[in-house]
Amino acid sequence: MITHVALPIPVRKTFSYLVPNTWVPFVKPFLRVKVPFKNREAVGFVVGIEEGCDKGLKEIQEVIDNFPPLDKKALQLAEWASRYYIASQGLVLGYALPPGLPIEQYLKIKVLAEIEPSGLDNLPLRKAYRLFGRDVVYKHYSNGLLRYYDTFTNKDFIPCSHEDVSDRGGKTLFLGNTNDRLQYYIIKIAQCLEEGKNVLMFVSNHHTIGQFCFDRLTEAFPGKVIRYGVSVTSKKRMETYFRARNEGGQIILGSRSCLFLSVLRNGLIIVERPEEDDYRNEAGFRFNAVNLAIKRAEIENVPIILGSASPPLDVYKRAVDGEINVIEKVYTIKKQPAEIIIEKGISTLGALPDELKSLLLQAVERNEKVAIYTPRKDYSSHIRCLDCKGLFLCQVCEGGLSYQKQRDALSCASCGKKFPYEECCRQCGSRLIQFSNVGVEYLEQTLGEAFPGVTIISAIGESLYENKEAFTKLSSREPVFVIGTQALAKPYGVKVDKLVMIEWEELQRIGGYRAMEKMFHILSSLVDVLEPDEIYAVMVRKKRVDLKGFFEIKTFYSGELEKRKNAQFPPFVRIFLLELEKENEVVGLRLVEKIKAAASEQGIIQHITGPLVQKRKKYRWRMIIRGNEEQLHDFLATVSIFPGVRVEADPVNI
Repeated sequence: MITHVALPIPVRKTFSYLVPNTWVPFVKPFLRVKVPFKNREAVGFVVGIEEGCDKGLKEIQEVIDNFPPLDKKALQLAEWASRYYIASQGLVLGYALPPGLPIEQYLKIKVLAEIEPSGLDNLPLRKAYRLFGRDVVYKHYSNGLLRYYDTFTNKDFIPCSHEDVSDRGGKTLFLGNTNDRLQYYIIKIAQCLEEGKNVLMFVSNHHTIGQFCFDRLTEAFPGKVIRYGVSVTSKKRMETYFRARNEGGQIILGSRSCLFLSVLRNGLIIVERPEEDDYRNEAGFRFNAVNLAIKRAEIENVPIILGSASPPLDVYKRAVDGEINVIEKVYTIKKQPAEIIIEKGISTLGALPDELKSLLLQAVERNEKVAIYTPRKDYSSHIRCLDCKGLFLCQVCEGGLSYQKQRDALSCASCGKKFPYEECCRQCGSRLIQFSNVGVEYLEQTLGEAFPGVTIISAIGESLYENKEAFTKLSSREPVFVIGTQALAKPYGVKVDKLVMIEWEELQRIGGYRAMEKMFHILSSLVDVLEPDEIYAVMVRKKRVDLKGFFEIKTFYSGELEKRKNAQFPPFVRIFLLELEKENEVVGLRLVEKIKAAASEQGIIQHITGPLVQKRKKYRWRMIIRGNEEQLHDFLATVSIFPGVRVEADPVNI
């Protein structure tokens, strides 16, 4: 017997292996197997079986599963994802069933008839394998003489998919602030729970948004919320796995790792804040979890709710086209936003603008809470010598370095390498160093010096969640400055009187074709969560953008859609990024020309950059192609099998 195995590698082909006689009874489609691959051991999925014998093939080493770990609907979703994202079947299946999911570890045996050997009843499955042999257990299981049950619910483990199909499909976009969205979710969830159905709710971040939603839902439905994802222990994750597939009347709360989770009587899917970047998986199998959640709802024919104050542009377009029903309850600002225009960016060589200092002084006198947003977390992200005009660059990849004051170190945003800060230029030795493009650390220091009596809290990553209790306990008569990046927009329950955005307009320079959309998401989420009475934007005159234009949601989205349509960018076309890396420049150029010619023949729009010389004598080319899905799929499927070529669907940073 020969089996074809899909491995979790970025190669769109399967690998053939010979099945030893001892493993022939156990080999079934979509079971996991251990196989030798390039002098190492790999775990893949069986995707094909044929009779025959080829002595030139390597043999599989072990069949891991007794039954397919994914149900039919999950396999259907994986098949769609593989095609849509031009990803190998092995990569998708490997993500669908992460290695940290030891299903058989939590299964026991239930004997249904008198069998030999005795002593199998209530025995852990793995222990039974060791004592009596896997073939003995599997024979009785195949003949229906025993079943498995899990240790969490004590219910039979049925490997096949649940065939319960809902007739309540439909998509809804709820436009509103955080509190309005949660109230709407609670009403819809209550209806599902009353019917004994489960609810699958996606959140972008377990530690911040996830914790907030968990607290609110637990308050409304005590004992009904269970969590699934990398933030919980392996045992707790397995408990959720079995409870979700065996019991109804629950809320399964998790991140993108829940996409392929089997859910009994699934009655509703919710995606909270679908615009968040955390929904994108950037390693291995690259995808957007929002798209997969919508597709899962279609496959299972269950309703899906996407709740946001500023949905992704592609979701909004689907609503405009009538594919998604819209419920609108948009938050209205109390006062028109104001702009503070400065001639140059804030830096350590200068001082805070007088108008900004006056504004903050007024807030201190009124004992107000002020949130100050900046797109950067480090002290400075742009360092140069004033004598030789040289920039501080990474010694590994030559990317720009940032200065982290707390660590007194330099950090590269491109490769992540860190270096000690020597307080002088490496090229000329000058100590006249200019820091610009300042961030949270700089503002924390500068404002601390300017307002020594004011409590200052920094919000970088998850740090604000740690300081939430301290913040909420502060007297209403005490002024507070909360300085942070986009972490300020996480729903911690913190409310402020004023919101001040510093160098927010810089995002238009680094955000690619999604820059304005990204600015809109950040501003909307800040207003949504913080609920400020007054909003101010400190902007450099040459880079100024119209602040008021970001508060007319329909006008903004209509304008962005028109621009994208005219420029032929998503959501009107699909965009793919091809990256090619070769050690030999000539070999790389030949392959680039081959790909370029094939694209031209099919009329595919393309833009090629490179070669970009990397360290260790590697050459890299980046190719951006776009067109309709049918036009691109076959071409990309062919190109992706070339060695050294990586395909990324729907890239955001171009």
